Amino acid sequence: MASIARPTRIGVISDGVLAEEGNPFNLKYAVLAAQPGDVLEDVTTPNYVVADALYRTGLVVDADQRGLGVAWPAEQDMPGQGRAMVRAAGDSAAVIHAMVGPGPNWFTISGVSYERETMDRVRAAILNGGYSWPEGRITVTVETVTGRPLDSSHDLAIACAILGADGHYHPDAMTDVALIGELGLDGQVRPVPDVNEAARSAIAAGCTTVLIPDANMSDFDVPGIGIYSVENVDQAVRVLQTFDRANS
Repeated sequence: MASIARPTRIGVISDGVLAEEGNPFNLKYAVLAAQPGDVLEDVTTPNYVVADALYRTGLVVDADQRGLGVAWPAEQDMPGQGRAMVRAAGDSAAVIHAMVGPGPNWFTISGVSYERETMDRVRAAILNGGYSWPEGRITVTVETVTGRPLDSSHDLAIACAILGADGHYHPDAMTDVALIGELGLDGQVRPVPDVNEAARSAIAAGCTTVLIPDANMSDFDVPGIGIYSVENVDQAVRVLQTFDRANS
């Protein structure tokens, strides 16, 4: 089946069945180890992200001519996919998953308050920060304890997740690290309100280090956690690269 660029949704797998998280009325998909050969190519169905794995879905027709939904891991037809998992800190710690894989150029993000504005801000900040925008399919998803969508104070974490998935630092560098900061279109990291509360949420989630906006440094007063202040996207990536070397 040809790859089709389309939005990615958040799913959950239970008892071998994939369903859309928070929506019990959607079509459910039986999870298979690989794509079956009789998937209907003219029926478009969504992709789903479960944890840090991407699943494709499709329809097959059984002997009684009934349509059955099936799902399979996207790794079956997405070799060379890059991944990164980044922690963000806010009112509650969040985990941001980014995947960069081959295929038509497209970018989708879920779990944020204003998807289009966030996508535009992150893309501009990466480009103006001196990095090329990754080629291929970019999928960013967010996991939070509260289920609330993320605000702009998580921009830096989203951008660094994408750059990590594109290979600018080793994802292992992000162990026990959380990022805090809004991004300007110019790639600068802007201050955020309640930076101390965000850092405390990172500690509660098991993080030992935070990256915060340089402009918040004078307000920071949270003991018991390592801290790095950054002015822009490039500085943040360079810090993560030092963690990479330290862990090697």
